[in-house]
Amino acid sequence: MMDLIIWIWVAAGLIFLVAEIILPGAIAFFLGLAALIVAASLYFGLINGWVNAFTMWFIFSLLLIIILRSFFQRFMQGDVEKQDTDEDMDAFGSIVEVIEKIEPTKNGRIRFRGTTWTAKCFDKVLLPGSKAKIVLREDIDWVVEPTDLIGDF
Repeated sequence: MMDLIIWIWVAAGLIFLVAEIILPGAIAFFLGLAALIVAASLYFGLINGWVNAFTMWFIFSLLLIIILRSFFQRFMQGDVEKQDTDEDMDAFGSIVEVIEKIEPTKNGRIRFRGTTWTAKCFDKVLLPGSKAKIVLREDIDWVVEPTDLIGDF
């Protein structure tokens, strides 16, 4: 019976190690390594029974993850890509279509990024179908100015 328990822990350890290839992140690796340590401890008679085995696996899994994972991550860094996350800055200067009349005293609507948004213009009247350029954002409204671009969107 003890041999069966040992082989179950070996199999579990190997499954975790193979899972690391599919799910990288060094978590499954340490879970598998802890399972193999439990199997070795059972084999050499350091522990016996399921309760001791699970307790040891839990403790070793936590220790390996907490201590060694951060150590190994310093040497095996993943791909890092930094991008500008300020969507307002990306929008400034974009040419949009006026959908609803915009007046200095009344907000209208523009089509931008596949949907419509409220927009205002401080000193001009923009008619539906005309083009405008986004200059800034004020609360939830885009502030636009007329542009002399002609053509479809």
